[in-house]
Amino acid sequence: MMNDNSPIDSEKIAQMVISDVLEQWPETAVVFHKYNMACVGCVVAPFYDIEAAIEIYRLDRDQFLQELAAAIAT
Repeated sequence: MMNDNSPIDSEKIAQMVISDVLEQWPETAVVFHKYNMACVGCVVAPFYDIEAAIEIYRLDRDQFLQELAAAIAT
């Protein structure tokens, strides 16, 4: 588990389950909403990782992970 003092590793975030990211960092919800993703409150969020969501929604991987990391860092 990352603490507030450790740098955000976007590759670790990519491997995390969506619901875990949202639970640990609720501020990331705005990023999911920005991309019109149904991940917030989705019944399958506990079963898919961020990498899968990126693929399903056909997002720019680097940009999305960078935005998640920025949301977490604030």
